[in-house]
Formats: sequence, C-alpha cells, structure tokens
Amino acid sequence: MSDSTFYTIGKVSSLCNVPIKTLRYYDQVGLLVPKMRKDENRYRYYTQEQILTLSMIRKLRALGVPVKDIKDIVETRDAGAMENAIRERLEAINGDIDELRRQYESGEILLERLRKSRELYEDGKKGYRTERIGIEDIPLSNVMFTRRIKTNYKNADVSIDRWMEMFNMVQKQHLLMTGSVILTYHNEPLQQFYKNECDLEISVQVDELRTADPRFKTFGGFRAVTAIHVGRNDEIIQTHLAAIKWLEKEGYEIAGPISEEY
Repeated sequence: MSDSTFYTIGKVSSLCNVPIKTLRYYDQVGLLVPKMRKDENRYRYYTQEQILTLSMIRKLRALGVPVKDIKDIVETRDAGAMENAIRERLEAINGDIDELRRQYESGEILLERLRKSRELYEDGKKGYRTERIGIEDIPLSNVMFTRRIKTNYKNADVSIDRWMEMFNMVQKQHLLMTGSVILTYHNEPLQQFYKNECDLEISVQVDELRTADPRFKTFGGFRAVTAIHVGRNDEIIQTHLAAIKWLEKEGYEIAGPISEEY
C-alpha cells in the first residue's frame, strides 16, 4: 500500500474540510465506505477516486440533496439521476425563496402598521380620542371575508373569535395578509351598539383575489367619511357619533354600511 495512493481519515478530513465525525457517518450509512481498513488498528483508508466522490457528495449536500438520494447516485454512477436530483432541489430552493420573500413582505407590512399604530398611540396619550374626521377615497383591495348574524353581540368584545377564524382561513389558503382587519356592520347606523343581533362581516386584506371562491371579493373603491379612534373599544360609539354628526353638518348622506379598520 503506497502513501501516495491511500489517505487516512484524518488526511481526508483535512484535505476536504469535512469533519471526521461526518466521514464516519458516511461510512456507517454506506455512502462513502473506506476502500481499505487495517485489522490491527481499524484505521480507515480512502483512495483518490473516493476523495473526488466526496467532493461531489459535498456539493450535493450543500444543495440539500438527501443522503439517501446521494447514496443511490454514488452507487449507480447515473448522471441522469444526479441531474434530476439537482433539478428537484433547485425547484425546492426556488419555492423556499418565494416563501422567504412572502415572509419578508409580511414583515414589512407588519412593521409599517406597527409604526403607524405607535404614532397614533403616542398621540392618544396626549389626550385626544377622536381626530382627523374628513373625506377619503378608499382604495380598492382584495379581501377574504365571512359574513353572518352574530347573536348576543357586544361591540366592546371586538368579536375576537371571528378574528381568529379569519386568520386561520387566510393561513390555510397560504395567503399573505396585506392590511388590516375590517369589520363591516350591515345594519342601520349605530344599531350594533344597542341591538343583540348584528349582521357582521369580518374581512382581511390579502394578496390574491380568487374569483371562483365566494369568500373572496374586493373592498373599497368608494369615497367615505373617516375618523380615527384612539382608546377603549367600548368608547368607540363616540367616534361613530362624531363622524355622523360631521357628515350631516357638511351635507353628506350615508350611502353604505359602516366599517371599522383595526
């Protein structure tokens, strides 16, 4: 046996920058079995060809190809199988990139909403509750929604059960939430504050409009009187009253259901 032909496990580890523990694991699972062992000390020896094979294994592992698939490739020496394995991993990586991009976009949206909420909260601590009543053009957005009669309705409770239902629906559809939760009251103005039953629609803005699914629609595309409420939810009726009083004073009429954006 020539030293120039065979390499100890320590030498292979140093040359290829692969931990000895990993080489032993590859030996154990049959992925890269040393060409020779000495019985007296059970030292492992690898050939130059095996070092080249280890280089290929490292490249495939770096792509995330499973050890089982790499073992099949090494055993069969099938270039076509190797191409397929790499192609499958590239497709999976591309999917991971898309998911990471969606996570990043979701994080950006959350960060911007947090910034705006913090500004409103800081203003609220200065003492105002209802502010900035005026006219706005509400942009069109895609939403996923539920609408049904809610019995024993209490406005102060914010219908958190319906919120969670909505969040779970969006998650199951693998959608990105692009905006706020919107509560729309399909009753006469202010009825939600004094009636036990409420025709309540809850929607969230999402990144897709799936027209074949009745749970999807667009929201917005109209002109509205808007007001900002900072404070307890059981005080929000005062903001509704102030907005209605303002629009009547300015000569406007209510032409659709009232919504709250959280």
